[in-house]
Amino acid sequence: MSLETAAPGDSLVHALRAVPLFQQLRDDQLASITGAGHIVSLGAGQVVFLEGDPADTLYIVLSGSVTIYRRDTEGVEVVIASVEAGGFFGEIALLDGGARSASVRVATDAEFLTVERPAFLQLLAASPALLSTILGDLTSKVRTTTEKFFNDQLAAQAIQLEMERERNRAMAQMVAGVAHEINTPLGIVNTAGSILKRTLTSEQVSGVLTQYGSKEDLDDLTDTLALMSSNVERIARLVQSFKNLSVSQVVDELEQFDLPQLVAECLDLYRVSAHEARLAVELVDELPADQRSWVGYRGYLTQVLLNFLTNVERYAYPGGSGGAVEVRLRAVTDQGRPCFAISVRDFGRGIAPEDLSRVFEPFFTTGRGKGGSGLGLAIVQNLVSTALHGRVTLASVPGEGTTATMVVPQVVESRDPTG
Repeated sequence: MSLETAAPGDSLVHALRAVPLFQQLRDDQLASITGAGHIVSLGAGQVVFLEGDPADTLYIVLSGSVTIYRRDTEGVEVVIASVEAGGFFGEIALLDGGARSASVRVATDAEFLTVERPAFLQLLAASPALLSTILGDLTSKVRTTTEKFFNDQLAAQAIQLEMERERNRAMAQMVAGVAHEINTPLGIVNTAGSILKRTLTSEQVSGVLTQYGSKEDLDDLTDTLALMSSNVERIARLVQSFKNLSVSQVVDELEQFDLPQLVAECLDLYRVSAHEARLAVELVDELPADQRSWVGYRGYLTQVLLNFLTNVERYAYPGGSGGAVEVRLRAVTDQGRPCFAISVRDFGRGIAPEDLSRVFEPFFTTGRGKGGSGLGLAIVQNLVSTALHGRVTLASVPGEGTTATMVVPQVVESRDPTG
């Protein structure tokens, strides 16, 4: 921080004259402000003050810009406003003498004129016009903050409701997929049973059984029985996967899984939709043998993966053209903790650069006519950050495809994701 007393001068008075707060003041009053103030220069990234600090100074931005923010209950920064040259901040707590209600960080190299509280209050007493301007500005800020809070709460509620709808839609999709997968092996079992029955009741086989002959028929019977057995086992695996997943979608519990197996089960349940969309989904497992165990929530992970795959189906390959999809598992270190990176990559049309920065915004979608609600990726970000304690990113090159990646800790801490 560079701090020095500012000598009153025409240039500084002229600069203050451009600040809406001081447009009603006379030149001699502006000169008294510059005489009582100080020039402060701060570089980008430096903190001006923190929430809870004593409030004793008004800041007038002469150049550059700052970001005003607060931290929520989880410690995440929430930007309240940005102030550029010609603006001011710090007056709210300055009026009541309380602590700072927000934090301020320099966004671009900035220079301020600071006015201490006694001088500021004296100036207010001498200028009713300034007091009126201050009150008007405060009213506007309160109104803007209230509207932002209301809109944020509205968006949060919409996301919460859509999360429940997404779960129900995912369940319906999986029910249809599992039913189809069950019907196919059951049909094979039934056909094999019919063949076995027909063969056993034929005169030829009856004679063989009586006379201990014909090895070919016995081999056919053995193969048929093996086919029946393998498909019955397949039914059992699918039913168990569906049972586990359906229960976890309703009440998700923290459990330990073999991550590649869990992801493979999810892809197996998505197989019917992938076939209809002509998607060739490949699982690429790059996990070391000693880093395959994941402690986390089956339902939340599955919901995120299904959302990624649905987006590929809906946006990457338009017109049902289909194409390749690569699901890759890697072990990574993120913020000093061992994590898994699970990415879903397509090689389709990609996302326009102007849209890429907005994909996680609630209600933003380029596929409104394709059934998109604009809440899918907002829900994904919410689930990954709050329920799985990770982060999600999207990278895309138009014409070359998109990669959606979630990075989650290898051991997720137990926590209520909706709290």
